[in-house]
Amino acid sequence: MRITIATRLTLLRIFFVIPFMIFSIITKTDTSLAAFIIFIAASVTDFLDGRAARSMNEVTTLGKFFDQMADKILVDAAFLVFLQLGYVQSWFVITVIARDSAISGLRMIAASKGKVIAASWWGKFKTTFQMVFIIFVLFYRITPVFGWTLNVVLMWVALVMTIISGIEYFVKNWEALKD
Repeated sequence: MRITIATRLTLLRIFFVIPFMIFSIITKTDTSLAAFIIFIAASVTDFLDGRAARSMNEVTTLGKFFDQMADKILVDAAFLVFLQLGYVQSWFVITVIARDSAISGLRMIAASKGKVIAASWWGKFKTTFQMVFIIFVLFYRITPVFGWTLNVVLMWVALVMTIISGIEYFVKNWEALKD
């Protein structure tokens, strides 16, 4: 098994989670700035790994698996930290994690039948909006220049995208659940 540059970038995103969480939990301006920079760097790897895989013609099953897992680990870690710090409510985090778990289950069932469920555009939009929301909350911790209202709006957009993308995966792949 060969580990491509794209897969290495994806694994780097997973590696960023631990320092991100450490710096996020400490509520000081300098550690908030570090968390912000680490999350931006991790988010950039999400863009770069896909671009690298396609441009080098190195799209692999392992890369597809790790990419989706890395996104979920990074985003869920941020939401769990935000929950601990009181920036989001438990119902929001549970909705995101439940959707991700349901889609992972759907993918496992489909894979057992020889079908691969690739990331959809709605799923990619969902991840993008979730990351934008996280970036704005992290930025708010450094300087509340935009105010908290923008974060609330972004949270609701991310939530709606999370629900829509979850429904879309099940509607398009319902046959995978049939015996």
